[in-house]
Amino acid sequence: MSSRRIPAVASLIAAAVLIASPALAQPADITQLSTLFSAPEALRGWNQHTVPGFSPKWQAPRIENGRLVLQPTSSGWLEDMQAGHLYQAIEGNFIVTAKLKVEGTTAQLPQTLFSLAGIFIRAPREGLTAATWQPGRENWLFFSTGTAFPAGTPQFEVKTTYNSLSTLKISSAAPIYADGRTRDVELRIARQGELFSLLYRIEGQSEFTLLEQFIRPDLPQRLNVGVTAYADWGAAAPIYPDFQRYNTQAPAMNGDVVARIERIDFRRPTVDRFPIASFDVASSFMPDVSQSRIDDLIKR
Repeated sequence: MSSRRIPAVASLIAAAVLIASPALAQPADITQLSTLFSAPEALRGWNQHTVPGFSPKWQAPRIENGRLVLQPTSSGWLEDMQAGHLYQAIEGNFIVTAKLKVEGTTAQLPQTLFSLAGIFIRAPREGLTAATWQPGRENWLFFSTGTAFPAGTPQFEVKTTYNSLSTLKISSAAPIYADGRTRDVELRIARQGELFSLLYRIEGQSEFTLLEQFIRPDLPQRLNVGVTAYADWGAAAPIYPDFQRYNTQAPAMNGDVVARIERIDFRRPTVDRFPIASFDVASSFMPDVSQSRIDDLIKR
């Protein structure tokens, strides 16, 4: 195909999308799920991840001074290990943004390995109990901040898990904790079909920064979307990989994380994933559409 024909093809595709759009069912509004944690009543309507026979892996979520407070015990989400999760069930495409501050219990930064908090998205496992649990069936991803490795270093952790096989990435989050002051950070995950974009905005910044993208065609239309907090991999490591023992026994109480979440916002993307997944507008044959999609993710 010659390069001169590409604009014509793009126009035909765009026209087809516009023609087809009125026939498509409009997704349900999810903005009403957005929550400002200004009072204890704000927790109403939120679901907490619990599995009968599994031990809790955090203190009960609570509201203090206009923020949701999450304090984990020694715990972690890794492979078949489970931890705390507060969530809403979301169908289809979404953008979720959490504004939070993550600190240690005795210092500005947590001082134990892999002690972080942030956004967590998981494929539901309905009816799961300790008696019916089977390994190899966890599918999820998260985006968190705090300290990973080495302990006491300001970092982001991104982890994606497919059929209980986890892959992680650690990046610097030094600007959040610069000059001895902990800044609020907004973490964002946008789903557009099988594409998940992970972005952040630190207090004082005008736009979000893209950190990572994942293609997860395995994840179902309906996902549990919310927040997590976990801490102190050192206490869990001796149990690994005895997942059933980890999940069922009472955890050590060395969790060194206090996450304070001001709000969680939900909305639909204004531009679907079309025509490309990339943030490189120059490579798009419909640059205006691609730029609109980028603006939706980084400027709103």
